[in-house]
Amino acid sequence: MIAHVLKVAGRLDILVLNAGCQFVAPIDEFPDTEWVRLRGVMLDGPFFAMKAAWSALTSSPAGRIVVTASTASFGGAPGKAAYVVAKHGVLGLVRVAALEGAEHGLTVNAVAPGWMDTAMMRNQLEVQAATLGVSTDEVVARFRASQPAKRFVDVREVAATIGFLASPGASGVNGVCVPVTS
Repeated sequence: MIAHVLKVAGRLDILVLNAGCQFVAPIDEFPDTEWVRLRGVMLDGPFFAMKAAWSALTSSPAGRIVVTASTASFGGAPGKAAYVVAKHGVLGLVRVAALEGAEHGLTVNAVAPGWMDTAMMRNQLEVQAATLGVSTDEVVARFRASQPAKRFVDVREVAATIGFLASPGASGVNGVCVPVTS
């Protein structure tokens, strides 16, 4: 992907790494294949994409990397060991890359969305509802109730935050994770 962009555009200024997947199970029942898959998508993927783009981004006068973490990056959640571990790892990767890229003018930051009404979240609703023995509407109500503003984050709010972190106005913002919660 990076090689294709460089061939077609001749340069790369911004890399947004937005990947997420989920599998929910207690640690003692968590399938090894799911552990490897989730870590591969959400932690190994960003690392290898950064590595492939590093030379182009550190050569750019406006190099930016923005990685999607999660509010789960700051805590834990039962049944979500692989997701939480991968998203915690993303923050470590962002901090290391920010330090290594700083002398080249490259900024590396993360956004941490809270609950959003997405296909991935909807899939979790069914699992949570079955686990708790309640309707998916009840699970939605519980998720909303756990949010300060009692609503889900709108994907446009996350996109706007990514847009800011990728902009020239964020040239002095480096190595941080911006929570986008409701």
